[in-house]
Amino acid sequence: MDVVKSTDEKTPLVMIVDDEEEIHNVTKMVLNDVTYKGQHLHFLHAHSAEETMQLISEHPDTALILLDVVMEEDSSGLKVIKYIRGDLKNYLVRIVIRTGQPGEAPEKKVIVDYDINDYKEKTELTSPKLFSTVIASLRSYENLITIDKNRRGLEKIIEASAHLFELQHINKFSEEMLIQLTSLFQLNTREENIPMSGLVASYINERLHIVHTLGRFKTSNNTLLEKKD
Repeated sequence: MDVVKSTDEKTPLVMIVDDEEEIHNVTKMVLNDVTYKGQHLHFLHAHSAEETMQLISEHPDTALILLDVVMEEDSSGLKVIKYIRGDLKNYLVRIVIRTGQPGEAPEKKVIVDYDINDYKEKTELTSPKLFSTVIASLRSYENLITIDKNRRGLEKIIEASAHLFELQHINKFSEEMLIQLTSLFQLNTREENIPMSGLVASYINERLHIVHTLGRFKTSNNTLLEKKD
């Protein structure tokens, strides 16, 4: 099992899950030069259901899992799917079943009964088809991330609107509005924990005053902004 210390936030994480080391080596060799939007893929490796569940728990931002079904048990891969979708509630990661024993997990039954995104037999995944599958999955993942951020942003707007109009004092109103706005802007960045700065200014007695600040503008509260000709 790979342990990732740090990666670029934009680097797509692809998890290869198979109990055969040769499958890991061949997959990585085929995809090693593949880039998505200028970024090389970063690979995570797991050889059992337990390792896979641990890795996805540590890296919930994994974009794609190429998942074998039969590993230490005949249904190891199916247990992994239940854990990801059921226990972790991770509906964003794309899961592609890649099996060498389709008789153990028939395609129709797996697609109907499990929340997967594609089903491939190892014999049909030639280099071009593997490339197409990976790129399509990464594009789908990116679209889902965008939709999820928009949904969260809308929820924040609704929550903020209800709270903002309860505030009567201009300073408290400004403070809350600035917090909510910077929170929304963070949703559109790759890293949502980065510190953000901002300020709210208001005309008071025909002069522009800074009412509230965040971040690097913190010492500017109540500063009078002089008009420059």
